[in-house]
Amino acid sequence: MKEPFEHRQALTAIIFSNVGHGFTHMFTVLYATAVLYLPKVFDLPYGELLSLSSLGLVLFGAAALPAGWLGDRWSQIGMMVVFFIGIGLGAIVVGLATDPERLFAGLTLIGLFASIYHPVGIAWVVACAKKKGIALGINSVFGNAGLAIAPVFVGLMIDYVTWRAAFIIPGVLSILVGTGLLLVWRAGWIKDVTKDRTPNDAPDSSAFVRVFIVLTVTMTCTGFVYTGLTNTMPKLLEMGLSAALAVSYTEIGIFVGAISGLASLSSIFGGWMADRYSARSIYIIFWALQVPIMFTIVSLSDLPLLVAALLVMSFMLAFAAAENMLVAQYTPFRWRAVAYGAKYVLALGIGGLTVHLAGLLFDNSGNFGILFTLFGSAAILAASAAFLLPGARPRAVVTVGAD
Repeated sequence: MKEPFEHRQALTAIIFSNVGHGFTHMFTVLYATAVLYLPKVFDLPYGELLSLSSLGLVLFGAAALPAGWLGDRWSQIGMMVVFFIGIGLGAIVVGLATDPERLFAGLTLIGLFASIYHPVGIAWVVACAKKKGIALGINSVFGNAGLAIAPVFVGLMIDYVTWRAAFIIPGVLSILVGTGLLLVWRAGWIKDVTKDRTPNDAPDSSAFVRVFIVLTVTMTCTGFVYTGLTNTMPKLLEMGLSAALAVSYTEIGIFVGAISGLASLSSIFGGWMADRYSARSIYIIFWALQVPIMFTIVSLSDLPLLVAALLVMSFMLAFAAAENMLVAQYTPFRWRAVAYGAKYVLALGIGGLTVHLAGLLFDNSGNFGILFTLFGSAAILAASAAFLLPGARPRAVVTVGAD
């Protein structure tokens, strides 16, 4: 009876974790498209309104460490229930906001509760999956599906319903999913995981410090570039697409969503590679490929701009599984969620500062030229640092009962 229960628990956990990843990225970028319209509502400039999301995005990363600690010490499932209900309430606050102060409060709540997902939800997937690389790749697809859905959904709501519905409807849905997870947990269908379903070889302890230093650099670069890309892409396309391609918020949202959706396929390819090749090789290749695009993308328009945006997002997502496997490989199970929390403090916490910087630079210059030059420089730094990573691929240990 143990094996069917473990299989059912793993499947249930992965389903809820994948949905949570989609919600995380959807909720944290809803505002990136909505803010294109909100200057008409609140009579404030784009950059100032964009900056209202900065604290929430900082907390999205900074609060990941205590969230991971609670996931390790209290309950992975309990924290996921708090996550679903919390981001739902935050989104409803944004949808009901009548002034910038309430917008700020709601966006901050979304970031705070969204911080739970990555340290807890990713650790949950790693513990439950047999093939970690492909499971993380699929999980990443769900996250990027959230990125793809958000701009299209927001555009449709702005053009045909109201911008407020773009936050209230997902907020209610997330609360319902959180309630469902709570009921499944109470019914005994799932329980907290205490060991990896497929354990890894013990890593070379002499590489711990080196891996930690390199990951500190590369994950900081990831947060800086990735958050900047996802939050400025709607504006970048609004400025770079001619009237023949996009004239409405819905059309801009469709292009942003299509780029995120197609780019997510690279996550599966990246997961497949992570099960076969070293994280060092994957990091170096995909960071290096971003460099020339970052330095030229702001000068492009129409189809070349769309292709460049798709390529840079695809390259950014391709190494996510390898990075998460590397963290798992060099972290004891009981500290796994804390380790992911530390990762996302860097990767996501700095993202809030990126958005604040993007708003300031845009209001001062009217474009993102300086910002994307900084992104290109970060890509060079990350690719260079990756040369110091261990070259070996983590191997799974085959143990009796690991199924």
